[in-house]
Amino acid sequence: MLTILSIFVGRLIYLQLAQAEAFDRLSVANFLEERRISPLRGRILARDGTIIADSRVAYDLMYLGGDLYHSTRLGALLDIQIVSSEPDPTLFEDRRQGIVLAWNIEDPLVAAVEELVAGQENLYLRKRIERVYPTNLAAQVIGYTTAADPERFPGYVNEELVGVMGIEAGLEANLFGTPGLRRVELNNRRSILRTQVVLPAVPGADITLTIDPTLQRIAEDVLIGALNYINSDRELVGLPFVDTVRGALIALDPRSGEILAMASSPSFDQNLFTKRPIESQTIDPVLRDKENVPLSNRAVQAYAPASTFKVVAGSALLEHGYVGPNTVFPCSPRLSLGGRTWENWAAYHKGGYTVREALADSCNTYFWHAAASTPEVLNGWGPFIEDLVDRAYQLGFGKPVGLGLDEEKAGRIPDRVWADQNYEYGWVPGFTLNTMIGQGDLLATPIQVVQMMATIAMDGWNVTPQLVFKVGERRIPAEAKVIPGRYWGTLQEGMRMMFTDYPARDLMGPKVFPISVAGKTGTAETSKGSDYTHAWFTGYGPIDDPDLALVVFIEHGGSGSRVAVPVARDFMTSYWGIEEVQSQ
Repeated sequence: MLTILSIFVGRLIYLQLAQAEAFDRLSVANFLEERRISPLRGRILARDGTIIADSRVAYDLMYLGGDLYHSTRLGALLDIQIVSSEPDPTLFEDRRQGIVLAWNIEDPLVAAVEELVAGQENLYLRKRIERVYPTNLAAQVIGYTTAADPERFPGYVNEELVGVMGIEAGLEANLFGTPGLRRVELNNRRSILRTQVVLPAVPGADITLTIDPTLQRIAEDVLIGALNYINSDRELVGLPFVDTVRGALIALDPRSGEILAMASSPSFDQNLFTKRPIESQTIDPVLRDKENVPLSNRAVQAYAPASTFKVVAGSALLEHGYVGPNTVFPCSPRLSLGGRTWENWAAYHKGGYTVREALADSCNTYFWHAAASTPEVLNGWGPFIEDLVDRAYQLGFGKPVGLGLDEEKAGRIPDRVWADQNYEYGWVPGFTLNTMIGQGDLLATPIQVVQMMATIAMDGWNVTPQLVFKVGERRIPAEAKVIPGRYWGTLQEGMRMMFTDYPARDLMGPKVFPISVAGKTGTAETSKGSDYTHAWFTGYGPIDDPDLALVVFIEHGGSGSRVAVPVARDFMTSYWGIEEVQSQ
């Protein structure tokens, strides 16, 4: 008995003395917590300071468990049914902050709710940062945020905002900021007694874009208005009408590379994804729309560029000496090469063309005859296709422009390496003919197409298109270079002739449009069928001193001349403040 008593006393002394420090640490840990301070997310601004993305303080009513007082009054005030389900003690977040009884309490009600929860240790108002998009402009460019799930987004804690797409995601590291740390003293109900900031959070940087909000709105409205042109064209070819425009319009200043507008249609409301609670019935129609895909930024997706790529083909022919400015080839209805007959879009012989007329009238067979005259074309991969690929890379195709958008595609230039990897029987002459007119395996994004057009407008002076103007107060310098070339003027003349000598003169020729413009159309064949074509137009103006380059792309929109050109005219009319356009 004495032995047992001695052991008991010894153990008691050990627990009181030897383990005192350990128990003291445990006690402090129970009532002191170090908590992360989430930084305030940076804003996204237009070039004139218009706020496109901002953050607001939102208030949620939180419940820690236990008896509820004033639940009837709270429910009536907030117009909700107060459900007193208990926090789950097995979940860390429930133990730490409780569960939400009411999301997003309206600002005018906050003071009244605070009064009702005062003195109730198991109820409190949580401040939370919520992202808002006051203008809803350029939704696919700006993107949106979501509340972070640490498993999906390592390094974040619950409820912190993280970018999902667009600039919000592409410049996440700049927008997010640097978290801070605070020490919180809690009572046994885990109510906060005291708070001490150990390390303050550093707010994220504001991002200023090159976007002009007025021009962006015009671009978006013009795209929506394209529906009339699309359905008029569909009526001509016997296709069913559509009720949604799927396309893109980009306008930039060719002198600086600054993107003034980047519109993609259809668009969506970013606020649906950021205002809590997120309701599935509001976002599911956006997420599940596989036909229109409103979340897709079509301005940076890759498509067959069709005849807009003839400008690149013409440049390669000229710069590498395969043709001169006055070299003539027939614009015939067809051409036979490599055992196959290739049809022009016109079923009759249009006479002899130089590269100028071929660009202006978009003659396929001129380019095919020119290619057929180059060395080793029948042997497959010859010198000309190598030169064409090199010129395409020089003019910015085959790689992302680098706008800060994760969604931007590289497009595809089928070069020798790609051809060897993908063609079982190697490169055949027909692939060269297809590539020249922007079809086959060639893919380009609208931003690449307008970059090419801006370079030609500026006689080879290439300023990389720029979307991000400033990060914080740091100006992002534009990257510029000179692309070698002697025949920019020949290409410009051909694209001007489109509006002086051919049917497009009735839309924007000198008799009906007061600003001199130049450009190139494209009508891209697609897998849906011959009449389900993509409509393209890219152009610039004024010719003598260009301040605008643009591209219009309409997915399955029909004819480039009948659909994309009128859309471009509508934007240019507003851009230059033209009061009235004459009809002819």
